[in-house]
Amino acid sequence: MRLWLVVPCFVLAAAAQDRGRAVLPPEIFDTHLTALDSTHFQRIVENDRVEVLRVRLGPHEKIMVMEIPAHVMTCITDQHVRLTYPHGKPAERIQKAGFTGWMERDEYGMENLEDKPVEWVLVVPKNARDSG
Repeated sequence: MRLWLVVPCFVLAAAAQDRGRAVLPPEIFDTHLTALDSTHFQRIVENDRVEVLRVRLGPHEKIMVMEIPAHVMTCITDQHVRLTYPHGKPAERIQKAGFTGWMERDEYGMENLEDKPVEWVLVVPKNARDSG
Protein backbone atom coordinates (compact mmCIF):
# COMPACT_ATOMS: atom_id res chain seq x y z
CA MET A 1 0.00 0.00 0.00
CA ARG A 2 2.85 2.39 0.67
CA LEU A 3 4.68 1.48 -2.51
CA TRP A 4 4.35 5.05 -3.75
CA LEU A 5 6.81 6.08 -0.98
CA VAL A 6 9.47 3.64 -2.22
CA VAL A 7 9.81 5.08 -5.76
CA PRO A 8 10.79 8.62 -4.64
CA CYS A 9 13.41 7.09 -2.33
CA PHE A 10 15.04 5.29 -5.27
CA VAL A 11 15.01 8.50 -7.33
CA LEU A 12 16.61 10.49 -4.50
CA ALA A 13 19.23 7.79 -3.92
CA ALA A 14 20.16 7.77 -7.63
CA ALA A 15 20.42 11.57 -7.66
CA ALA A 16 22.68 11.52 -4.60
CA GLN A 17 24.93 8.97 -6.31
CA ASP A 18 25.22 11.20 -9.42
CA ARG A 19 26.28 14.16 -7.27
CA GLY A 20 29.41 12.23 -6.32
CA ARG A 21 30.46 11.89 -9.97
CA ALA A 22 32.01 14.69 -11.97
CA VAL A 23 29.51 15.68 -14.63
CA LEU A 24 31.41 17.38 -17.43
CA PRO A 25 29.73 19.99 -19.62
CA PRO A 26 29.70 19.42 -23.37
CA GLU A 27 32.84 20.53 -25.19
CA ILE A 28 31.93 24.08 -26.19
CA PHE A 29 35.50 25.11 -26.99
CA ASP A 30 36.19 22.52 -29.68
CA THR A 31 38.63 24.27 -32.03
CA HIS A 32 38.75 21.60 -34.73
CA LEU A 33 37.91 23.12 -38.08
CA THR A 34 35.08 20.65 -38.65
CA ALA A 35 33.49 21.65 -35.33
CA LEU A 36 33.86 25.37 -35.98
CA ASP A 37 32.60 25.27 -39.58
CA SER A 38 31.15 21.94 -40.70
CA THR A 39 29.59 23.63 -43.73
CA HIS A 40 32.97 24.29 -45.34
CA PHE A 41 35.30 21.73 -43.67
CA GLN A 42 34.64 18.00 -44.09
CA ARG A 43 36.79 15.33 -42.42
CA ILE A 44 37.75 12.67 -44.97
CA VAL A 45 40.22 10.56 -42.98
CA GLU A 46 41.58 10.64 -39.47
CA ASN A 47 44.03 8.33 -37.76
CA ASP A 48 46.70 8.62 -35.06
CA ARG A 49 49.06 10.52 -37.42
CA VAL A 50 46.99 12.84 -39.64
CA GLU A 51 43.62 14.41 -40.20
CA VAL A 52 42.62 14.95 -43.84
CA LEU A 53 40.03 17.65 -44.54
CA ARG A 54 38.26 18.69 -47.71
CA VAL A 55 37.47 22.41 -47.87
CA ARG A 56 34.85 23.82 -50.20
CA LEU A 57 33.73 27.42 -50.58
CA GLY A 58 30.87 28.31 -52.89
CA PRO A 59 30.99 31.42 -55.08
CA HIS A 60 31.75 34.47 -52.90
CA GLU A 61 31.31 32.49 -49.65
CA LYS A 62 33.30 33.36 -46.54
CA ILE A 63 34.92 31.45 -43.70
CA MET A 64 35.12 33.16 -40.31
CA VAL A 65 38.50 33.97 -38.76
CA MET A 66 39.87 30.89 -36.98
CA GLU A 67 43.18 29.25 -36.18
CA ILE A 68 44.30 27.02 -39.02
CA PRO A 69 46.90 24.43 -37.93
CA ALA A 70 50.06 23.79 -39.96
CA HIS A 71 49.19 21.58 -42.93
CA VAL A 72 49.91 20.43 -46.45
CA MET A 73 47.44 22.00 -48.88
CA THR A 74 46.54 20.64 -52.32
CA CYS A 75 44.23 22.70 -54.53
CA ILE A 76 41.56 20.69 -56.33
CA THR A 77 40.36 23.72 -58.30
CA ASP A 78 41.95 27.00 -59.33
CA GLN A 79 41.42 29.48 -56.53
CA HIS A 80 41.42 33.19 -55.97
CA VAL A 81 40.69 33.93 -52.32
CA ARG A 82 41.11 36.80 -49.89
CA LEU A 83 42.64 36.00 -46.50
CA THR A 84 41.42 38.22 -43.67
CA TYR A 85 43.69 38.45 -40.64
CA PRO A 86 42.40 39.57 -37.23
CA HIS A 87 45.14 42.20 -36.80
CA GLY A 88 46.48 42.89 -40.25
CA LYS A 89 45.77 43.78 -43.83
CA PRO A 90 43.84 41.34 -46.02
CA ALA A 91 45.88 39.45 -48.62
CA GLU A 92 44.83 37.71 -51.82
CA ARG A 93 46.02 34.23 -52.74
CA ILE A 94 45.85 32.82 -56.26
CA GLN A 95 46.69 29.14 -56.82
CA LYS A 96 46.24 26.78 -59.76
CA ALA A 97 44.55 23.39 -59.45
CA GLY A 98 47.17 20.82 -58.48
CA PHE A 99 49.28 23.23 -56.42
CA THR A 100 50.61 21.52 -53.30
CA GLY A 101 52.51 23.27 -50.53
CA TRP A 102 53.24 23.45 -46.80
CA MET A 103 51.34 26.13 -44.87
CA GLU A 104 52.41 27.19 -41.38
CA ARG A 105 49.89 27.56 -38.57
CA ASP A 106 48.08 30.88 -38.84
CA GLU A 107 44.88 32.66 -37.92
CA TYR A 108 42.69 34.04 -40.68
CA GLY A 109 39.30 34.05 -42.37
CA MET A 110 38.81 33.52 -46.07
CA GLU A 111 36.55 34.70 -48.88
CA ASN A 112 36.17 33.06 -52.29
CA LEU A 113 36.53 35.84 -54.87
CA GLU A 114 35.44 33.56 -57.74
CA ASP A 115 32.03 33.11 -59.37
CA LYS A 116 32.50 29.35 -59.05
CA PRO A 117 33.24 27.03 -56.09
CA VAL A 118 36.81 26.46 -54.94
CA GLU A 119 38.03 23.27 -53.27
CA TRP A 120 41.21 22.03 -51.68
CA VAL A 121 42.44 19.31 -49.34
CA LEU A 122 44.33 19.85 -46.09
CA VAL A 123 46.53 17.17 -44.52
CA VAL A 124 47.06 18.16 -40.89
CA PRO A 125 49.73 16.23 -38.91
CA LYS A 126 48.40 15.34 -35.45
CA ASN A 127 51.29 17.17 -33.75
CA ALA A 128 50.63 20.38 -35.78
CA ARG A 129 48.16 21.65 -33.17
CA ASP A 130 50.83 21.44 -30.48
CA SER A 131 53.79 22.83 -32.41
CA GLY A 132 54.45 26.45 -33.21
